[in-house]
Amino acid sequence: MSNQNKLYEEVAQSCSEYCPCGCDNSVKNVSNGNDSKGCSCLNCSHFDSNHHCSLDLYDQIVNNI
Repeated sequence: MSNQNKLYEEVAQSCSEYCPCGCDNSVKNVSNGNDSKGCSCLNCSHFDSNHHCSLDLYDQIVNNI
């Protein structure tokens, strides 16, 4: 696994707005120490094809992890 993919996983696990593609927008990922297998920015509905968070949360979360 590349370092970037690992970072995408860590960010998604820490993101309160993480929403897997196709999920109901009311479902949020709240990091509580549980394993979030498959959790990654790459499959978040807020992460576009240009690898940009439409909510502008990515950089803020990276700076806090």
